[in-house]
Amino acid sequence: MPKGKVRTPISDIILESFLGRIRILIAEDSSLFITVLSELIESEPDMELVGLATNGAKAVELCEQLKPDLILMDIHMPVMDGLTATGRIMATCPTPILVVTADPHRGGVDLSFKALSAGALDLVSKPGEVPMREAERFGFLRKMRLLAGIPVVRHVRDRLPDSSASKATNAAKIEDNRPARKTPAPTKPKESPPILGIVASTGGPRALGEFLGALPADFGAPILLVQHITRGFAVHLTRWLDANSQVNVVLAKNGQRIRPGTVYVAPTELQMELSSTGALKVYDGPAVAGYRPSGDVLLRSLARHAAPRAIGLVLSGMGQDGAFGMAALYRSGAVTLVQDEASSVVYSMPSAALERGVVSEIVELPHMATRVQEIVGTFFENTQSKSHHARK
Repeated sequence: MPKGKVRTPISDIILESFLGRIRILIAEDSSLFITVLSELIESEPDMELVGLATNGAKAVELCEQLKPDLILMDIHMPVMDGLTATGRIMATCPTPILVVTADPHRGGVDLSFKALSAGALDLVSKPGEVPMREAERFGFLRKMRLLAGIPVVRHVRDRLPDSSASKATNAAKIEDNRPARKTPAPTKPKESPPILGIVASTGGPRALGEFLGALPADFGAPILLVQHITRGFAVHLTRWLDANSQVNVVLAKNGQRIRPGTVYVAPTELQMELSSTGALKVYDGPAVAGYRPSGDVLLRSLARHAAPRAIGLVLSGMGQDGAFGMAALYRSGAVTLVQDEASSVVYSMPSAALERGVVSEIVELPHMATRVQEIVGTFFENTQSKSHHARK
């Protein structure tokens, strides 16, 4: 399709297909962003634009008809929004979906992150400048190529999977606008709680939603989280996870003291560590292996200052971040876990740790919360047992 062919107004159209390229469907109602995304795709010899839909209903129809390799999905569209369309597509014609949104938290309801729980693979911001900055363009294309090759599975519902024990609580706290209803579990006297460090990337938000949503409010350990996510989305990820879990989820701050029952999310473009004093160190440090925040930085700090009472967990993600940190934890006697391959959107990060032989257990995502609670409980049991024998 020649550049400049898309103009206002635009109707839903099907474009000519060429073999051997990544076949992309755009679902977007803004003529400006249709032009920007179309020209981005057309500039790449390994990509082709096979269809345009200006509402979610048309996107579902074209997905079934065209069987694209990737869908670029807007959220706020007429007739049917992107969240509903994502749920329909994942139930009828499962396809990799990249959510492209201008405002991930508009209207007080974070539809973009709900779309991830419905089966979308990842999200990015709409281009902030036209033409796109080179770094933004490169990152956008890289993510598109990655997601287009990921096998996806059918989803029969488009909401966050909740454990039966937490459904009533989650519904209640959304209805009452979430007043101060979460009380972190107090640290037991004379005991240092274990600390859980999590690293995640592509597919991580959905896995985190399920895992954290199954934890009780009195979970006995602080959780330090590095999630690779597009710049500007960490705050919205934090709000979404907090609204869908009984534990507290907050954006980490430098010097913050950590408490059980609270998840501390590393801010975008900053590194996060556990300091020797037990407080968080959040700072503008250099990227490590291309990542800022870096899972390796976080987990290595846990190995230095919290082992062996630390737990490392690597969830779904592309690349190798976290593998060296897991090795440091494993050598220090800490417990190291990775998500199972079947439930991971991308298995590169868990696989990288496994290949180094530094993983204590592979855990299926539906059982992750239960297993982590068992491990945390064992720390306290061992501490109490040692204290009892010491008194004798």
